[in-house]
Amino acid sequence: MRIHRLEIQAFGPFAGREIIDFDQLGAQGLFLLNGSTGAGKTSILDSIAYALYGTVPGARSNSANQLRSHHAAEGVGPEVLCEFTAGGRRLEVRRSPEWMRPVKRGSGTTREQASTQLREKNADGWEVKSTRNDEAAGEIQQLLGMNMAQFTKVVLLAQGEFAAFLRATAADRQALLQRLFGTDVYEGVENRLAAESRTAQGAVATGMAELLAKEELARSQSRSVLAAYAAQLAQAKEGGQAPETAEPVELHGMELFASLGEQLERALTLAQAHAQTSQEESEALVTSVAEEQNRRTRHQQLVQAVAEQERLAGLADEEAQWRHSLELHHQGQVLAAVVTAAAKSARESTQAQEAAARAATVFDSNPVAAALLGQPGATASIEDLQTLDKELIRQLAAVDRALPDETRHAGKSAALAKNEKALADALTQRQQQDAAATAARARLTEVQDRAETLRAGAVDVEHAEQAATAAKTLVGTIEEYQAHCVELVQLEDAEREARDKSLNCRQSWLEAIESRLSQAAGELAATLVEGEPCQVCGSTVHPAPSPLAAAGADLLKAERAAKKLSDTAEAAAKDAGTRLAQARSALAVLAERGGEGELAKAQDAVVQRRQAHQEAKAGAAERDALHQEAGELQERLEQAREGVVAAAGQAASLSAAQAALAEEIADLGQQLELAQDGYTSLAQRRVAVLAAQQPGEELLVALRKKAAAMTTAQDAGAALEKDLEGSVFADASGVQAALLAPGTAAALDEKIKDHAKAVAVNTDRLATAEMLAARAETVVVLGDNELAALAQQSRVAVQLAKTAELAAGMARSAATEVRLTQADFMALEEGVAPLREKAKMLLGLAEAVRGQGENKYKMTLSSYVLTARLEQVAQAASVRLATMSDARYTLRHSDAKKGNQKSGLGLEVVDEWTGISRDTATLSGGESFMASLSLALGLSDVVQYESGGLDIETLFVDEGFGSLDEQSLEQVMDALEGLRDGGRMVGLVSHVAEMKQRIPVHLHVHKGRHGSTVELKMAGAQAS
Repeated sequence: MRIHRLEIQAFGPFAGREIIDFDQLGAQGLFLLNGSTGAGKTSILDSIAYALYGTVPGARSNSANQLRSHHAAEGVGPEVLCEFTAGGRRLEVRRSPEWMRPVKRGSGTTREQASTQLREKNADGWEVKSTRNDEAAGEIQQLLGMNMAQFTKVVLLAQGEFAAFLRATAADRQALLQRLFGTDVYEGVENRLAAESRTAQGAVATGMAELLAKEELARSQSRSVLAAYAAQLAQAKEGGQAPETAEPVELHGMELFASLGEQLERALTLAQAHAQTSQEESEALVTSVAEEQNRRTRHQQLVQAVAEQERLAGLADEEAQWRHSLELHHQGQVLAAVVTAAAKSARESTQAQEAAARAATVFDSNPVAAALLGQPGATASIEDLQTLDKELIRQLAAVDRALPDETRHAGKSAALAKNEKALADALTQRQQQDAAATAARARLTEVQDRAETLRAGAVDVEHAEQAATAAKTLVGTIEEYQAHCVELVQLEDAEREARDKSLNCRQSWLEAIESRLSQAAGELAATLVEGEPCQVCGSTVHPAPSPLAAAGADLLKAERAAKKLSDTAEAAAKDAGTRLAQARSALAVLAERGGEGELAKAQDAVVQRRQAHQEAKAGAAERDALHQEAGELQERLEQAREGVVAAAGQAASLSAAQAALAEEIADLGQQLELAQDGYTSLAQRRVAVLAAQQPGEELLVALRKKAAAMTTAQDAGAALEKDLEGSVFADASGVQAALLAPGTAAALDEKIKDHAKAVAVNTDRLATAEMLAARAETVVVLGDNELAALAQQSRVAVQLAKTAELAAGMARSAATEVRLTQADFMALEEGVAPLREKAKMLLGLAEAVRGQGENKYKMTLSSYVLTARLEQVAQAASVRLATMSDARYTLRHSDAKKGNQKSGLGLEVVDEWTGISRDTATLSGGESFMASLSLALGLSDVVQYESGGLDIETLFVDEGFGSLDEQSLEQVMDALEGLRDGGRMVGLVSHVAEMKQRIPVHLHVHKGRHGSTVELKMAGAQAS
C-alpha cells in the first residue's frame, strides 16, 4: 500500500488547502517530518487515517464531530483527499466530516452530514465506486486487509510507547501492551467464561434447591400419614409411648424416597385393615337398626289398614248411584258429538255459501283476474280458478326472474355514463402529460447544451482565484522591485563615497603614525650615551642616531584623532557596503519573483485574472444551478412519461369497457321489453299480477270451503239419524239432558276411581307379606328410647368406618404423591447432573484464564496472548536490533516471575559479545531508543503479516533520535535505509538538527495565528 497524494482542507490545524505530493516527497526513500510542537504533524497522520477509515485514531476519535479547523474561513468545509495504490489498484478517497455550515439564506448554521466518495482509476479515467461512508470504509478495509488499529500500528511505528515499555513495571507494561495489541476480545473471553461459570454455578444451585424442595415436598406429603401411623402403633401397645417420628430427616436423595415409600406401605396396610374392621362393625349395627325400624313400621301400617277397610265398606251404596249417573252421561257423550256436528255443519254450510258470493263479487272487480278467467266469478269452478292461479304464479315467477336484469340494466347504464366522463378525463390527462413531457424535454435539452458549453470552457474557481492572487502579488513585487532599483542607485553612490572617504582617512592615519614614529626616533636618539646600551636594541654603539626631534604629545594626539576618523569612516563604509549587499540580495529575490517584468502588463493581468475569477465563479454557480435544474427536469420528464403511459392505458381500458357495456345494455333492453309486457316497469307489472292473484286465491278458497261445508252438513244429518235408532235416547234433546257438566262428570268419575283404588290398595296392603308377618309376630316392639340408643350406636360405628376409610385413602394418596415426587426428583437429578459437570468444567476454564487454579504461571488469557505477541515481536525486533547495534544486542522474551508479579511479560536484552542477558531497563538512552525502534519495527512486521502480508510502502517513525551518539545514529540510519528497499518511503518525525542535515527532503509544518501550513523543502532546491 503506497500513498501518492494527500490534500487537507479546513481539517485540524490546517485552515486552507494543503497538498502533499508523497511521490515527490518520497522520491529518495527517506524524508523528515518536522515542525514545532502543536504545529500539526500528528494531524497529517490523522488525516490519512480519516481518509481511509472515516475516523481518527486513539482518544481523538471521541471528537470526530469537531474535526473542522477553527482557523478556517466561514463557509469552507472540512475535507481530506487521499490518493493511494493497494493490491494493484489506484484509488482516490475523498471524505468530509460532519460540520455546521452557514445557511444559504438568512443567518445561523445548519448541520452538513459527513460525505464520502471513493473513486478508482482505470483506462477511461476515474470511476466512482461508492458514495456511502460505511461501504467505502468496508471496501478499503477489505482491500488493505487490516482495520484502523492495525493500520496505525503498521504505518506509525510506536517507538515512543515501546520506549516506555522498556522502562515500565509489570502492571504498566501490561497496560502498554494491551493498548498496542488490543486484547479486549481476550479479556471479553475471560469475563464471559467467568460469567458463564457463575451462571452455571447458579444453575446448579437452582437445581439443587429444586431437588431439596422435592425432598421437602415428599416429607410434607407423607408427614401427616406417618404421624397417624405412629399414633396407631402407640395405641396398639397398651400404655406404650408413640415411637419416634418415622420421617427420615437426615436422609437425602433416593435413600429418602426409599425410606418414605417403605414406611408409607406399612402405614397403608395398617390403615386398610383398620378400615375393613370398622366397616364390618358398622354394617352389623346398621342392619340391626333397620330390622327394628321395619318391625315397628309393619305394626303401625297394619292398624291403619284395618281402619281404612271399615271406612270403605260404609260407602258402597253411594258409590252405586255415582256409577249409574256416570253411565248415562257416557252414553250421551257418545251421541253428543254427532248432535253437535250436525248443528255446526248446517251453520257452517250457510256461512260458506255467503262467503263464496262475496269473494265472487271482489274477484269480478279486478280487471286482470276477470280477463284471464273469461267468465264471472260466481259461475267459475274450482278447476277454472286453479288454472288461473297457476297462470298468475307463472307470470309472477317470470317477472321475478327478470328483476335482476332490470337492476343490472340500470347499473350498466350508470356505469356507461360514468365511463364516458372518465374516458374524456383520461384523454385530456394524456394530452396534458404529452405537453408537459415535450416542454420538459425541450428545456432539458437547452439546459444540457448550456451546461456542456459551460463545462467545455470551465475554469477551476480555486485555480482562477490563485491566479488572481498571484497576479496581484506580481504587481506588488514589480512595484517593490522598481522602488528597490531607485534605492539601490542611491546606496551605490553612498557606498562609493563612504569607501573613498574611508581610504582617505586611513591614509591620513598612516601618515600620522609615520610622523609620530619618526619623531619618537629623534627623541630616543637624544637620550643615547656612548658606551651605554640602547633602550630599543641594547647595542652600546650608536653609529647613526635620528636627527628629528619635536613635541611628541602633539603628534600622538594627531595620530589618535586620525585613527578615530579612519575607524569611523571604515565602519561607515562597511555599513554602506552591508546595506548595498542587502539591497542587491533583496532586489535579486524580487527579480526572481518576477520583479523585472513590465508593471503595466502585470496590472492588466490583475484585471484579467480578477475578471476570469469572477467569470469562473459565475460559471460554477450557473453550472450548479443548471445541474440542479437538469435533475428536476429529468424527474419531471420521467413523471410526465409515466403519466402518458398511465393515461393511455386507462383510456384503452375505458374504451374496451364502453363497448362491452353498450352491447350488454342492448341485450338486457330487449329482454326487459318482453318481460314488462306493456307495463312501464317490472315492478308495475309485478304489482298488477299480485293484485290479481289475491282475489283469485280468495275465491278459490271460498268455493272449496262452500263445497266442503255442504258435504259435511249432509253427512252429519244422516249420521245423527242412524245413531239415535240404536240408543236409549228418543231424540237429540234426550241426549242433551243426560249430559253432565264437565266438572260434575269428572268429579263423579274421580270419586268412583278413588273409591275403587282405595279398596284395591287397602286389600293389597292387607295381603302383603309385611301385614301377614305383623299379624303373626309375637315379638315385643322396642320403645322409642331403646330404638334411639341403638340408632346412635349405629351412627357412631358408621362415622368410625368413614374415618378409617379416609385414613386409608390418605395413605394411598400420600404413597402416590411421594412416587410422583420421586419421579420428578429423578428427572431433575438427570438434568442437574450434566449441569454439575458443565459448572465444574467452566469453573476450571474460568480459573485457568484468570490465572488461578492449576495455572502454574498464574497467567491470564489476555496476558498469555500478550506474551505470545510479545514473543513474536521480540523475535522480529531482534533482527532489526542486531543491525542497529552492530550484531551486539538481541531481544529475548522471558517467562520468569519477579516476586509476586505475574509471569509472561518479561523482556531481556542479550549482549551477544558477552553472552550475558540483562533487564531492558538497564539500557542507556541510545540503546533504549534502538531497542524501542526495533520493537516498533517488529510490531509492524507482525501486524503486517497477520493482516495478510499486504506490502506497506509508506511508514512513519516517531521521535527519539536525539538520544543516539554518532555511531549509533549511523547504525540506526543504516537500518532505516533498509526499510526503503523495494521503493518504500519512510518518514521520520524528529527535531534533531543532525537529522535535518542527514536527510535532504523535509516536510515542514509551520504553525501560525491563522492556522498551520506545510512546506516541502529539498536540499539545493527552492522550498515549495
